[in-house]
Amino acid sequence: MLLYGDAVAHINIARRVVDNRHPLQSFDQLGTVWLPLQHIAMLPLVWNDALWRSGAAGAVPGMLAYVLGALGIFRLVSGRAPKIVAYIAAGIYALNPNVLYMQTTAMNEPIFLAFFIWALAYLDEFLRGCFPNSDSQIMPARMMPNRALEACGIVLAGGAFTRYDGWLVATVVGVIVVSAFAVWWRRTIDIRHRRAMAKSLIEFLLLNALVPAFYLIYTYCVSGYALDFANGPYSVKAIALRSATRGAPPYPGQNHLLTAALYFLKSAKLNMGPAFWGQALFVVALAGTALAIWRFRRYAVFLLLWLPLPFYALSIAYGSVPIYVPVWYPYSYYNVRYGLELLPMFAVFIALLTVLILERTGGSSVKIVVCCVWILVVAGGYLSAYRETPITLREAQVNSRGRVPMERALANYLAELPHPASLLMYLAEHAGVPQQAGIPLRHVISEATHPDWEWALLDPAGHADYIVACQSDPVWTAVRQHRAELTEMLSISAPGQSRCTIYRRR
Repeated sequence: MLLYGDAVAHINIARRVVDNRHPLQSFDQLGTVWLPLQHIAMLPLVWNDALWRSGAAGAVPGMLAYVLGALGIFRLVSGRAPKIVAYIAAGIYALNPNVLYMQTTAMNEPIFLAFFIWALAYLDEFLRGCFPNSDSQIMPARMMPNRALEACGIVLAGGAFTRYDGWLVATVVGVIVVSAFAVWWRRTIDIRHRRAMAKSLIEFLLLNALVPAFYLIYTYCVSGYALDFANGPYSVKAIALRSATRGAPPYPGQNHLLTAALYFLKSAKLNMGPAFWGQALFVVALAGTALAIWRFRRYAVFLLLWLPLPFYALSIAYGSVPIYVPVWYPYSYYNVRYGLELLPMFAVFIALLTVLILERTGGSSVKIVVCCVWILVVAGGYLSAYRETPITLREAQVNSRGRVPMERALANYLAELPHPASLLMYLAEHAGVPQQAGIPLRHVISEATHPDWEWALLDPAGHADYIVACQSDPVWTAVRQHRAELTEMLSISAPGQSRCTIYRRR
């Protein structure tokens, strides 16, 4: 559950809200880089020490989102295709080995996918309610169009509070909604319906405009800089600058949109299946996309499932967000999990091809047999993936090889120290140490505790009983200037990790 460093960070951000040195500043602990909804969803669970230390507090929201995502796929597809197609799409989504792994962690990809899928499902409800169609394949809307619009706005806001992908999705869907509303308004003369729809549209637009506005204001209040999440010291851009080797070539796709898109698509294929199977399923998904374009009036909404592609292509090219895949240069694992954002696209468009099969076969028994064969063909990719370790799990294992032993060794030693004792430590690199050691965060002075952090760096021995300094971090620099006041207790090294030393004050 806690192999991903980001999963450890997510769960500890939530824990800081309920366990910190300054309770009156609790919600400042949500930070400014990651959007807050996932962390807020953990609050009912993360206060429990067992759920916090095991990582289960972070897994529960992901598991619920996984179930809702599968239901959302069924709801979306069943509105415009036979139910058997919707069942196939939901099965492709739910049985993907990578989403099955990710939903057991504190990562936010499954949560965003659920919001994304349901936003499109409610958008489709709104469109089917506004523009009834005589096509027998298209089901009548289950909700009043104004209620569907309100639900769509709420779900979009949830996605925009979970991942920055949601900001693009909300913008595109907002443009579509306003355009559809304008067409509907010209066709409708009922004053009561007009008034109800106008009210819902205003609520939809205000809600989705307030999400980024609120977050910019919140970020400014916490850090003094509204764009701290984009350009601050803990932003993706700053991390990329710190980790880049001087004189090293740019990462693949940097300042090159086409290469960036190819790397994202490759990660998406690897999340569907290894080598041949991932490519084969991608070709099938492209065929389903071609069908949706051919029958645009029926399946146009499904094409929005491709929105992650432009978002991540732009992020890789111009946002300092590299993706490394093991089969292409530099033959490593980094952010491969981002390809999972295209899983709904694969699920829907692979299943959509069964519409042609159903239209060209005879009796119901033949249809069932053909669909079962189709499911087995699709399952071949997943079976090959299950024979190997899912690529998201491999990514987590590879990138945690040095960090996990280092954190375990530090935590085992710190757990034996007398408590309560104050601890000074930079947690941006090793947030899992207090978590594994069972040390309450209210006893830890870190970069998230202001102004204690600044004072402690000026005088480590005067503010903490024990100090953990890792080479090149801010605590290491502070300790070098006050070495005479400290006694070294233990020094630990691990492959690929900076050496960490535990001190106590004299």
